[in-house]
This record gives sequence, C-alpha cells and structure tokens, in this order.
Amino acid sequence: MENIILFDLDGTLIDSTDAIVSTFHHSFEKMNFDFQGNDEDIKSLIGYPLEIMFMELGVEQELAWDFVDTYKQRYKTISTTKTLLLENAIEALEVASKFARLSIVTTKTGKYTIPLLEHFGILKYF
Repeated sequence: MENIILFDLDGTLIDSTDAIVSTFHHSFEKMNFDFQGNDEDIKSLIGYPLEIMFMELGVEQELAWDFVDTYKQRYKTISTTKTLLLENAIEALEVASKFARLSIVTTKTGKYTIPLLEHFGILKYF
C-alpha cells in the first residue's frame, strides 16, 4: 500500500494572511463597502470559501460574488509577494517525499495554488 500525506497549504506550508487581509480591504474599497470590522475579523474567517467570508463580514448574499471577483483580480497580482513560506516547510516536504506521495488540501483554486508552489520552489514535491 502506498503512503499518502495531505498537506494543508495555508498555515502549514505558507502564511498568506497579509495577502488575504490586504486583498479584502482592497475589495471593500473597490466595491465602496463601508467595512466596520477589523483585520482580526477577516483573519478569523481564513479557510472558509470567499463568498462565505464576505457574507460573514457584512456583504449581502446577492453581492458576494461581485466582491469575490474583485478579490480574485487583486489576489492574483499580489499573492506571491505578500505570502511567506513557513519555517521548516521545505525540510518537511523533503523528508515526507522520501516515503509518501504528497498532495495539497486547500480552499484556493489551482489557479492560485500552483503559482504559489512554483514561486517557493516546492511544486516538485506534489
């Protein structure tokens, strides 16, 4: 039987908190939304799908996908520069890849995940 290890992306291999928070603020500004919360409110929702995050932060359901579109346009341009590879991530992947097939689990789409993995030189492990 083959060993398989699933790595969560955010919080396990990378920290994209700054990219996510700044992109939410950008989306609120672009959509002329008067966000009454703070960064901690956004951070507490990281990991949920974007439309859920926006609705939890006060955006009406029928507008949530417009906010998601604005978010995605901005995120693709800043994700690699505002994301950090976590300490020991490469070492963990090197060790794990010696005895298992590795995969990523994330709510990010491949459109954003693959460029991040390439940027940090870790796509080869998956």
